[in-house]
Amino acid sequence: MKTPKPVTHSVRLDRKVYEELSKEASKKSASFNNLVNQILKKHVEFDQFIPDLNFVLIHKGLIISNMEGQNDDTVLSRAEAAGGSFARDTILTMGLPLNKESLLYFIDPVVCRYKNFADCQRYRRDGKEVFYLRHELGARWSLFLKGYVSGAFKNVLDKEIEIDETKDGITFTV
Repeated sequence: MKTPKPVTHSVRLDRKVYEELSKEASKKSASFNNLVNQILKKHVEFDQFIPDLNFVLIHKGLIISNMEGQNDDTVLSRAEAAGGSFARDTILTMGLPLNKESLLYFIDPVVCRYKNFADCQRYRRDGKEVFYLRHELGARWSLFLKGYVSGAFKNVLDKEIEIDETKDGITFTV
C-alpha cells in the first residue's frame, strides 16, 4: 500500500507548549515534527472518541489489587463482559464495521497502545497472524487480558478463540 503524501501546514503554538514538546522530542530522540505527528495521529485514531466512551483514568495497581480478592472465575467473567461490551461500543463509536479488521484495530492500537493494557507484538506464522500481548503485571493481569480479548471476539465476531496465558502475557492466533 502506498503511503499518502504528507501535507505541510503551519500552526502557531503557545511558547510553553512548544518548549514542552521540544523537550519531549529530545528525550525520545525524535524530531519535533515526528512527535507532533504522533500526537495528532493518536488524536485522530482514538483520543477524539474518549469523551463518548466514558473513560476514567485509573492506575493499574489499583485494578490489580482489586482483583486479588476475586477468584479466577470472577476475574475471567468480569473481564469477558467488559471486553465484549467495550470492544463493540468502541468500534461502533468510531464508525467502524463490526468485522475482523476492526476488532484487530481495537486490540492494537486501542487496547495495547492507547489504553496501555499491554505491549503488542504481532507477526505472521503459517499464513495467520499471531498476537502476543506482553506485560509486567503478573498472572492476574494475564487472566484479565485473556477474558477481555475473549469477550471482544465473542461479542464482535461471535467467535471463540484459543488464548494461551502465562504470568507475563497472552498469545492468540487469528
